[in-house]
Amino acid sequence: MKNKELKFTKVNVRGVVFKLMTYTRSLELCARMNYETENLDFIDKIKSNEVMYDLGACEGRFSIYAAKKGIRVISFEPEAKNYHVFSENLKINEIGSGTIKAIHAGVGEKTGQAIMKIGQPWEGGHQKVVEHGEIRNDLGFNFVEDQKIDLIALDSFIETNKYPLPDYLKVDIDGSEMPFLKGASNTLKSSKLKGIIFELNEKDSNYEAIITILKGYGFIEKEKYQVPNEPFLFNFIFEKIVS
Repeated sequence: MKNKELKFTKVNVRGVVFKLMTYTRSLELCARMNYETENLDFIDKIKSNEVMYDLGACEGRFSIYAAKKGIRVISFEPEAKNYHVFSENLKINEIGSGTIKAIHAGVGEKTGQAIMKIGQPWEGGHQKVVEHGEIRNDLGFNFVEDQKIDLIALDSFIETNKYPLPDYLKVDIDGSEMPFLKGASNTLKSSKLKGIIFELNEKDSNYEAIITILKGYGFIEKEKYQVPNEPFLFNFIFEKIVS
């Protein structure tokens, strides 16, 4: 382990204490846990022993917060540097795979491989977009690096590995929204799935189609929160209406 990777910070988030790696400026900002706090509100409503899938977990701060509250977490992060930090965060918090199952892959329509275009090639960085044949119109960053990643279709992943269906989904997968939905139809129609927090851009050409798909599975928008400094980007909270 490089010396810089030894730097971590102990955080206290709403009374939940854990450690996060902070050896880059981006990781330091993530560890403040004061950005997009609606994710914390969403997690706080989940009961102990319920199952949350964290799609686009980055360095794992929300996954760890959820696990510390007794939630069973299955997390997906495709980008190598962020996944490495996630793994280190699990180690320093002594969290095993029985508490958080961390999957080094992204989500898509089919299981396979893809290229991720990267604009911020450092730990905790963002601007990381998977090539799916189109790029969301707000994600045309100055990409400086390509990385080959693994993709999974959520339905086949759950069926093949005998994982429990989620009670809740946290989805932050810039540009992979439609492929994810196409690969997760059984998951979305499950009566077990109660709620989703989903980062979406209202100017995305697929936005209306995404909303229509979710409505078709019985999800209605309950709340939305603007992502700071992003005029059209929101975290939407959807709840399934049981008839």
